[in-house]
Amino acid sequence: MTFTTVFLVAIIALIIAKTRDIVLRNNLDPKKEKRLIIASILFILFLVTNATLPYPESLYWFIGLGIVFSTSILSYDVIKKEFKRFMALETKDKLQNILFYSLLVVVTNIYL
Repeated sequence: MTFTTVFLVAIIALIIAKTRDIVLRNNLDPKKEKRLIIASILFILFLVTNATLPYPESLYWFIGLGIVFSTSILSYDVIKKEFKRFMALETKDKLQNILFYSLLVVVTNIYL
């Protein structure tokens, strides 16, 4: 349980840091910033409740997909800007980002 807690805190810190970076990088207005923060909080709450209250597999995927869909709708403009920024990166940097975040998702699903 201690490892799960430490891992969960590290993931939450990464989400908070990335949210702050995105807000500062895109110079978001207060409305878009609030939407992005709400989306991040939804995702953090999902991870915390998943670690503390294990869901049945079907409910886990239903809630997870619902949160991904909701966050996509809430912050569509920011996602579009970040995707354009991602496409402007060099191939090496794109590959690094894809591998890092894919690994993060896989490890999170294994341990939480």
